Amino acid sequence: MSTIREAWGDRSPSKRCDFIDQLRGWAVIVMIEVHAVNVWLIQGMRPEWLNYLNGLMAPVFTMAAGFSLVVSTFRTDGTIRPFWPDTARRLGFILLCAYALHAPGLSLADWTVLSTPQKLRELFKFDVLQCIVFSLLVLQGLARIIRNARVFTWVALGLAIWIPLISPYLWAQGVGDGLWLPIRGWFNGNADRGVQALFPLFPWLAFPAFGSFMGGLYRWARVEADPEGRARFSEGAWLAAMFLVGIGLWAFGSSYKKVWLWQGTWIQGPDGAWRLLGPWGAWSWNELQSIHNTTLPSVLDRLGWILMGGGVVGWIEKLRPRWPGPNPVVAASQESLLVYMLHLNMIFGVMLTPAFLGLTGWDWGTQGWPGTLLLTAALIALNLWIAVLWQKVRKTPERMRFLQRAALSALAVWFVAGGWWTFRFYLQSPELAREPYAFLNSARQRKGLAPTPDGLCRDPEEYFRESERRKLPLSDQARAGIRAQIERRAAPAP
Repeated sequence: MSTIREAWGDRSPSKRCDFIDQLRGWAVIVMIEVHAVNVWLIQGMRPEWLNYLNGLMAPVFTMAAGFSLVVSTFRTDGTIRPFWPDTARRLGFILLCAYALHAPGLSLADWTVLSTPQKLRELFKFDVLQCIVFSLLVLQGLARIIRNARVFTWVALGLAIWIPLISPYLWAQGVGDGLWLPIRGWFNGNADRGVQALFPLFPWLAFPAFGSFMGGLYRWARVEADPEGRARFSEGAWLAAMFLVGIGLWAFGSSYKKVWLWQGTWIQGPDGAWRLLGPWGAWSWNELQSIHNTTLPSVLDRLGWILMGGGVVGWIEKLRPRWPGPNPVVAASQESLLVYMLHLNMIFGVMLTPAFLGLTGWDWGTQGWPGTLLLTAALIALNLWIAVLWQKVRKTPERMRFLQRAALSALAVWFVAGGWWTFRFYLQSPELAREPYAFLNSARQRKGLAPTPDGLCRDPEEYFRESERRKLPLSDQARAGIRAQIERRAAPAP
């Protein structure tokens, strides 16, 4: 009880926001689970509540980025920190990492013999890191135009409300189609030329904008000091107020998100297509399916859960016993970019390569819950261990710079030498390829196999025979998934 009273009564100005560290750190951990479950769990076994929980992780990341922007950009004396060089370099590095994740690969082989037109287009897929960088650039621009923390706080709130109000209209069919691919994904997540933005600015800019609003409030309530050197709110009061606001946002959002668009009258237009005519416009069935997560109630519903979660983890951090040693959750938060890049490369760059699959058989959708949970736990533990180690390395700048130079040198060697065994693998076993590489038909002809339109096999038994020859283990679920995939290729176009 004494700890609770201290947290409630202590109005010392905040030096660091613990609840944001906790919120971001746990989001990093759950993000590893998201990708592990999406890759290995047998299709159809994932419950709906887990889908919803996993869908909250990107909003947490983006909102936390907006929150940190205010605290780090506006000094306590009201002046604004310069954009160059530190902020500009950091955002530039994150953007470089963002595009590297969707590049054809990190080797010369990936950019040449293992490249395809679709892989090159995928370079411009708008993912969560792109969303964070471009959102922060918008907010940084506003902050430097306004140059007043309190005014910026309310402008950010207005932006957070305006973005989801107009987002559904930008998701209408045909909007943005044909735009230059590097900016196509800013506007909506509709597929165009085989590329689909995962986190377009509309509506995802709303989350960092709301985070900036919350960061501005936190700066006013917890960072600024009165003449007696006290903040306006204690940390405990702030966390409780945030939790209550979260309940209100969740209550409004969950009550209205299903009826916001799904109300009105179905009408048939001159083109014969049916549309639902409601207070927010007329929408086709396909449009309603794609825009239901872009509306204001949907955004507020997710923000409500995030604020409630922030209040809970903040109070837990205040009340929990102090354990010796580093805090892996805080390490994951402070090294979030490292952990994000590392676990994705572990999964997609190592564990799903043909050589690794040949040893383990851990292909897409091949594991039940026990196997998936074991793989997830191992990945989380390894990534947290590396985050903690890197925190220790940071304390010795000379050692850190040495390791960074060594990593860049290794990457340069990999760029020249890496990937060629994958090329050799598919050259010898074109039946097993999953991408339409240009050399596949030549490889098929050398093996006496009939060419196909894209070089990919059209006969499941052909695939299974080569798998057996290669001694690649395939579970019954994996065989069923591969058969369905190959049969879809062989099916005539509608």
